[in-house]
Amino acid sequence: MFAGITIIDGILTFLLTILFTQLVKKYADKISMLDIPNDRSSHTAPTPRGAGIAMFLAYFLVLVLFHTAFVVEYIGFFVGITLIFMLGVYDDAKDSSPRFKLIVIAIATALAFFLDGFQINTLGHWFGLEIQLPFILALFVTLFAVGGFTNALNLVDGLDGLAGSLSLVMLASLFYIGYAYNDQFIMIVSFFVMVSLLGFLLFNWYPASIFMGDSGSLVLGFIISILSIKAINYVSDTTILFIAAVPIIDTIIVMTRRIQRGLSPFAPDKSHFHHKILMLRGSVDASVHILIALQIILSSIGLLLRDKSDVINLILFSVILFVFFQTLDDRKEQRNLLFISKTKVKLESLVKKITNYQTILFTLILLVIAFGYKIFL
Repeated sequence: MFAGITIIDGILTFLLTILFTQLVKKYADKISMLDIPNDRSSHTAPTPRGAGIAMFLAYFLVLVLFHTAFVVEYIGFFVGITLIFMLGVYDDAKDSSPRFKLIVIAIATALAFFLDGFQINTLGHWFGLEIQLPFILALFVTLFAVGGFTNALNLVDGLDGLAGSLSLVMLASLFYIGYAYNDQFIMIVSFFVMVSLLGFLLFNWYPASIFMGDSGSLVLGFIISILSIKAINYVSDTTILFIAAVPIIDTIIVMTRRIQRGLSPFAPDKSHFHHKILMLRGSVDASVHILIALQIILSSIGLLLRDKSDVINLILFSVILFVFFQTLDDRKEQRNLLFISKTKVKLESLVKKITNYQTILFTLILLVIAFGYKIFL
């Protein structure tokens, strides 16, 4: 098909994903891979998780066995995703702290940075000037970008089929960039991960019989981050904001809202896109379809604007962010309710005062009548 990859590679990856997913489902209880519902869950019964294990093993085995030279060429990246995968498996079984996750993601990113050269060396072109980053700052920005997006994708994994479908759209966009600019790394990695996602989504669409877990969402976030860094060699830096828009916008808004309420930006709540839309629509399927459509639209905008000025792209993205920020402002509803409540209290108080005045006046009239009766009669 392309770059030494054949249709057989895709079929083999797809079938292996299905096989491994069935095995994880079967032994989920024995390997501590059951997701117990909580107050933020969309499911009501314990459900197997850890399908990320199946996806990773499927494409990783095919690549290692049949495309060894490719794996060796990008050894830093593949060792990195293996570390992220191990972190995800541990987190699915035991739970790990946010700090530990960030450390492992940083190590994996550093491997790809130093061994494979996946670096954010520039912040784009602004008013005709390219902002080049010195080595240390490039390392810091790369660590921040990969760590931030990896966690952002993990956070949107809240409804059946959502994280997998959004990832599929983002990877398809990146594959297009790889194809348009003949980048074999982007094409090969995005192709294998997309095929494994298709196999996984057979089991994850509502009502899901298994979840990907952190072993899936963390690895997907890391892979999309690295592919995006590679893609900015060909497209404007701000294009990636659109290609990965839904997780990025969701994370920015949610963390900003938490800080405004005096909470930790990492505190769990039900303020994510999928929670809001689910409350409005009342249907998991409809909510997921809306978010997929939104990601397709925004990714398409990014691809159309891939050669445009970073200034124009950032202005447009900022407008979109502002619109969502205002539209999904739950504080606005609370302020309206508070205003109504205060108005109601004031009206009740006024009515009470009027009633009191009426009572006093009525009593005085009765007293006058009584005194008049005694005096004149």
